[in-house]
Parts: sequence; structure tokens; C-alpha cells
Amino acid sequence: MNSTKEFADQWRNPSDILTLLLIIGGDVVQHAIAQLFGRYIQARHNGPRFYLTPVAFSFGWVGYAFSSLASVIGDKALMPSAPDCPSKIINCDTGYGRINRSWLLGRILRDCELKAEKDLGLEYADSVSVARRISLRIDIFEIRENRQPQVDRVWLLGWLTIFVQAMVSIVPWARNGEWGICLITVMGSAFALLAGSLRQWNIEKWAGRRLTRPGGNRVRTKTVCLTRGNGHRYAMILVGRGTAWDLEAMATAKADPMPETPYLLGIMAVLWSCLLIAVSGLKRNAWFLVLIGAMGMVQNIYAGAASRPPGALNMDLVPYMQRPSIVGLSFDWPNDDATSDEEPMEEGQEWRRPLPYKLVPGVRGAIREVEKIFPKAGVALMQEYFPALVRYEPERYRTNAEKKFWKKAFREFGMPVTIHRARNDR
Repeated sequence: MNSTKEFADQWRNPSDILTLLLIIGGDVVQHAIAQLFGRYIQARHNGPRFYLTPVAFSFGWVGYAFSSLASVIGDKALMPSAPDCPSKIINCDTGYGRINRSWLLGRILRDCELKAEKDLGLEYADSVSVARRISLRIDIFEIRENRQPQVDRVWLLGWLTIFVQAMVSIVPWARNGEWGICLITVMGSAFALLAGSLRQWNIEKWAGRRLTRPGGNRVRTKTVCLTRGNGHRYAMILVGRGTAWDLEAMATAKADPMPETPYLLGIMAVLWSCLLIAVSGLKRNAWFLVLIGAMGMVQNIYAGAASRPPGALNMDLVPYMQRPSIVGLSFDWPNDDATSDEEPMEEGQEWRRPLPYKLVPGVRGAIREVEKIFPKAGVALMQEYFPALVRYEPERYRTNAEKKFWKKAFREFGMPVTIHRARNDR
């Protein structure tokens, strides 16, 4: 009978379990803040900014408060330590590639790849099985500067969740005069908004530099490729001009910690500990707080994992007007004469004329079309997708046109060219 009564009491008012729930799921909170941080209000030009990061009060906040404090004292970082989509960034002018360490760039690549898999584009609308035949898809974008991240459904859902939590917390106050649940919810939401407004998030999320400083006279341009590497079917060519972000620098940049961050996080850890003690003292209406925390956890999980448009991450990407997408389809190429690369090339720029979109053959064909639009870019990508091709060797290419094309492209890039001469029979 005692056990039955104990079980019944626990399910009637599970206040003990709340203190345990509040310390789990800190990584979920971290990813949610990383996703939603960016928008701000500013009273006057060049005045202080207050960042609006709608990550709802949930079970994981106490655990996150202490893990973030330990992180900022140790590796001095608030953002996730590694991107959840491993990738590389390649300078299309120099061919130099580096491992991407930016969580932001990894998330943009992941979201654009997911979108490309769902939407093949109008050109392929009449091809039923084209998705199975794609060897490599390369989307080309121009980077446009945003003053602030765009508002999307993920950001708005955060505020909606906070509002609904506040409404639920009022119910026990209106029914029984129990204002404790409302106080804990309001204080938890306030602490969450304060933790998401730290300036350290800004300098870490958009680390690096601009291509051209605002007001600078020299306008720089840089073209890079963001890809998960050889073996994957998607890549992005990103063209930056003017005051756009230097993505090559962003990929490996590490922001300097702000001096006030450890102290602010220490204060937040103390405040969350006080809230945890207050929660442990609840004797009635604990189910309301369980519901509020569960709503917040669902919002945190969704915010941290949801796909968002690049503009919502303050990286506005506009499809490249000349050719927004290149898709290499898998079909067999013919094999031609091995000495065909010695034939004269077409005059002028005829060799750079693009192929019709349905006639681009495989990975090499897609990279070849990139070379036609951005000289040197195709040669840079060949070194990633075909590591053995560190020089032009005609026996590695299948058709006369391909051999002649890459021979000239490698020469323009300054790469070695192997010349095969005919041997005299003795």
C-alpha cells in the first residue's frame, strides 16, 4: 500500500524529477542558440545592440549554463566546436583547399544540399529518374550582404513558444492563486533571452573578415567552392564581391574572446542554480512546469536541427545569373584517339562554350562546365575530385574534346602538362 501511495503521489506531482530534467540536454540548447542568434534591436546608429534570440526556457538550460562556463574558460568558445556537416572550402583561383571549421558554413552547405535533393529545378522537371542519374550537382551563387538575418518560421516559432509557455504558466495562478509556476517560467525565459544576447556569439558565428572594408577604395572579388569532398554529389560555388564575407578566412577563423564573457556566464550559472533550487521546492502543480519544459525542449530541438534559408543565417545567396546550376549526369563516354590532344584548339573562346544542361557528362563534365564559367576553378576542383590528376596526362581522359579542353585549362592555370611524342620504330 505504501508503494502504491508513493507511485500515486509521484505521478500526481512529479516535482522531484524536475530538478533532474533541468540539467540534461545542454548541447541541444547550444545548437538552438547558434541557429537563431543574429537579429537585434538598436536604439540609435552606432549604439549598443540587444540581440533577440528566441530560444525557449526548457529542461536543458541549467546544464548548458555550466557547460558554457566551462567551455569559455577552456577553449574560450560558445559556438559548437565543430560543424555538423564536415566540409572543405577551395579557393577557385589558387586551388588551395582547407578544412572548414565554421559551424555556419557547414550548416549552409547542409541546408542547400537538402533543398537541392528535393528541388531539381525546372530544367529537369521532365526527367523522372534524373535524381538517380546525378553524378555531381554544382549550384552557383553570388553572396549579397545582409544588415541582419532574415526572419523565418523557425525564428518566429521561438517567440510563439515563449508566449504559449507564459500563457500556460498563468493557469495555476488564475485557478488556485499559485503564482510559483508563473514566476519560474518568466524568470527562466528572461535568463534564456539574456544568455542568447551575449556579444560573444556574434564575433564567433561570423568570424573572419570582409573582402573589402566598408568605405574601402579597392573592391575585391573571391570565388570559392564549398563541398563535402570527393564521393559526394553536391557542391557550391560562391562568388563574393565588395563587402561580402571572405568565406575562405571564415572557414578557419577563430574569434578572440570578449573580456566580459566569463564573468557574465558565471553570473548566469548562479542565477540558473537559484532557479533550480526554486524548482525543487515546488509541492503542487508540477505537471504545468513539466509541460512548459517539454514545449521548450521541442522548440530547442527543432530550432537546432531545422533547415533554414541562407538569408536567415545572414548569408544572402542569389543564384548566379549566367548559370545558376550545373548537373553532371551519369552516362558512358566514348573513347577516342590517345593523341588527339595534339590537334589544334578552336579559335577564340569557342572552347568555353557551355553544353546544353542535359548533355553534361558525369563529374568531369560538371567540373568542365565550371571551368568554362570561372577559369582556373575547374582545374582547382579536379585536384579535389580526382587527386591523381596533379598534372595534365592525356591517357587519363576519354574523348578528344576533353583532352584538348583540359590541356589548355591546365596550361592557363600554370599546372604541368605532359607531352607524349611519337616514337620511331627501330
